[in-house]
Amino acid sequence: MQIMFLLCLLTCFPLSNFNVQAKVVDSFNGCNQFFYKGKEPQGMDQNAKKICQTLQSENNKKEKINRILYATLYSTFEKIPLYSAYKFDPKCSGTSSQSWHIEPQLISRTEPDHMMLEGAKELKNKKDDLKKTQAINSDYDNTGYDRGHLYPNSFQCDDDREATFTLTNAAPMDACFNRIHWKLWEGYLKTFLMDSLKSGNKEATAYIVTGTVPGQDKIPQSGDRDLKRVTVPSHIWTAVCYEHKEHDKSFSFGYIGVNQPEFNIKFIPVSEINKQLSKPSNSPVKIFHDDCFSGKPASEEAKNQFLNRIKLPAHQRLQMSKSAQNSLLAIYDAISSDSTGPSNTPTVLGVTATFAFDSSSSHLTSTERMKRKFETSCAVTDVKKRHTSDKQKRQVSEGSESIECRLVPEKSVDGKSSADGSPCSCFEDNGYKCSTQEGKSKSCCSTPCLYQEQLKGYRCYSGKTQIECSPQYSLITAKGNRCRDDHPCATYGKDYYWCFINDKSWEYCSPPLWGSRAKDGKYCRSNYACAKYDKNDPWCYTDDKNWNSCCTSDDYFSAVNYKTCKPDHPCGYHGKAYLWCNTTDGSWNYCCKEFKK
Repeated sequence: MQIMFLLCLLTCFPLSNFNVQAKVVDSFNGCNQFFYKGKEPQGMDQNAKKICQTLQSENNKKEKINRILYATLYSTFEKIPLYSAYKFDPKCSGTSSQSWHIEPQLISRTEPDHMMLEGAKELKNKKDDLKKTQAINSDYDNTGYDRGHLYPNSFQCDDDREATFTLTNAAPMDACFNRIHWKLWEGYLKTFLMDSLKSGNKEATAYIVTGTVPGQDKIPQSGDRDLKRVTVPSHIWTAVCYEHKEHDKSFSFGYIGVNQPEFNIKFIPVSEINKQLSKPSNSPVKIFHDDCFSGKPASEEAKNQFLNRIKLPAHQRLQMSKSAQNSLLAIYDAISSDSTGPSNTPTVLGVTATFAFDSSSSHLTSTERMKRKFETSCAVTDVKKRHTSDKQKRQVSEGSESIECRLVPEKSVDGKSSADGSPCSCFEDNGYKCSTQEGKSKSCCSTPCLYQEQLKGYRCYSGKTQIECSPQYSLITAKGNRCRDDHPCATYGKDYYWCFINDKSWEYCSPPLWGSRAKDGKYCRSNYACAKYDKNDPWCYTDDKNWNSCCTSDDYFSAVNYKTCKPDHPCGYHGKAYLWCNTTDGSWNYCCKEFKK
């Protein structure tokens, strides 16, 4: 039965063997379908070799089927491709890893017309001949350069991807540039074109040309490798021509990147790429016939849509207002233009953003990280009641509000307030000091004001001395009123947080606590955390109307009135009808969170 089943498989399903061909030709006429209007780019190196990259398959009837997949112009002098031209197929997805091939026909047209692995027996005694006309795998070994695809293998389907793994389709790319920056833009381009073709009802064709700008450097010598063989491109570029049956929906654009570890990729029109490619040889270059609708309204719209994708990657969950998008795009457009851009480098004077958090603890945790990493804080601008369904959906256990905040400079870099928040100008003089408007001398923070868990409070360094500090955490009072712009919530030398709301009136602010509870176990409201406010003992609101005595920390050893439970007697009922514990001062007190073994 097993034998019969195998025979059935062999009979009913054709078996294919794949043979990758790279036929060197005198004319691109045999593969001009990959060029817009069937016309290849003009003004390139006339001595470069033209290659129709072909995949040959063979079924079980020994019938050979040749399929041309893309076209390449290859410089045997630079030993890198000048460009590869291809059409975008929205059905293709995924990537693969294959062995890299070389092209025998670059030696002579009498050689086999298909790619081979470098160790093929047919090439056993022809390594020197190969090296005269093309790069080989050993040129890349241990150099820090990747074999960078021009035609990305992720843009091709299934077994056809093998045809992209030829050194005639690869150029030396810096590893960081290839694997991070260029790969990211390839991904943006792929999703952008997939969406464009989908919305275009498949009535469009996307022609792409990706190429190199030969630089002055060669891959460095290593071991027995020959010196000055393979040119390292100074830039990599891509030009896109999207031709729709309705011409007003057609567009083109391009981008070019510096082949270095640092990010430096610019979005530019196809006409601008032509200009940059024309400079080295003083010979006019034209990638697409008639520049493929460059400068048309659809091209400008495509530019904005593509740049929005780059500036707003979905995985970062970044949302930007329309005015902010327009400002950012205007800056990006100005610095991307070599001919019409500003004469000096633009200076960004300020950037701000708003965030939303599910709880005070998540807000303060993120703010602490921002202060440590970027010397930036996120000051609360609003506390909103969240619907129960939202709370359940987010699986939030603390409180029922969402917190909105705005980025502000951290006081250690702002230099406009003392450690307790008092307005002044900080300066360094045997420590960091400042003089307030009242003439008082106060200490300033030279490092971010961060929460110290062991001390249960905020500390910063003033020079070499650690001192107490008041963090920049909120711009609203406990009652929800907005603080004066020049007087955010802080202690200002008091033992509570407060701010002026106008020239004469002030209000208490909710203190920056990760989590506080009332003695009935309920969480305090985010904008009314546990504090004395206008009473003798600490209290808080647990909802819009009810208040109770409270604990300033959400743990098993926090008791009301700023007391602490003994280590051997954490908060619990201990036979009573209420939560309590023996405190470290030798008495007992109410507490807020039951310890469960």
